[in-house]
Amino acid sequence: MEKGRVVQKIQGEVALQAEEEDIRMKLGLKQERGFTLIEVLAAIVILSIVSLVLTSYFTNAMSYSKANQNKTIMVNLARNALFYVEKEDFGKLQTYFVVNNHSSIAASDCQPPKPSETDSCSGYSGVVSNNNVLAHVLNPVVNGISYQINIEYQRSLHQEMVTSKDTIEKETSKYLIPVRIRIRDAGRVTANVNETVVEGYITDEKIR
Repeated sequence: MEKGRVVQKIQGEVALQAEEEDIRMKLGLKQERGFTLIEVLAAIVILSIVSLVLTSYFTNAMSYSKANQNKTIMVNLARNALFYVEKEDFGKLQTYFVVNNHSSIAASDCQPPKPSETDSCSGYSGVVSNNNVLAHVLNPVVNGISYQINIEYQRSLHQEMVTSKDTIEKETSKYLIPVRIRIRDAGRVTANVNETVVEGYITDEKIR
């Protein structure tokens, strides 16, 4: 009898332990349940929105950086053109702009010569020392992009200097030619698209 009670007690304890283990497993399954479909979809939507915002940000940043780089190149090319004409004969340039009443030296009228040509810029023969050099200055190519540069005479500004009541400014006007260097991407047809302007003076050698 005593042995039977012991066996029953052990069996009861085992059954109790099994029941407790079963309860723990059920509770564990409830705590470890997965995400619902709505939660997954919400997460995907949020990630998509964040990705779109980041993509847009980086795209705009790259475009801005490229535009700034292009702007810097154009400013440097314009300054190079101004530096070039400053080294040319002032008397010839003064005759061309002031005396003969020309408004500009245009890139479209002075293209680099083709292999079959010797001079495609003869219209400026009496203005600069080397037409071919002028053609390349007015039509530079940087990083595969072609640019066109026009050197424009600022007649109204010069006239103001000539007729100025300030004696020094009036006297100085004899030795200065105010110009505007206008440069644009040759691939863009619209006049004001991707255009940069640099202003300066062609100075007579006597006061340099």
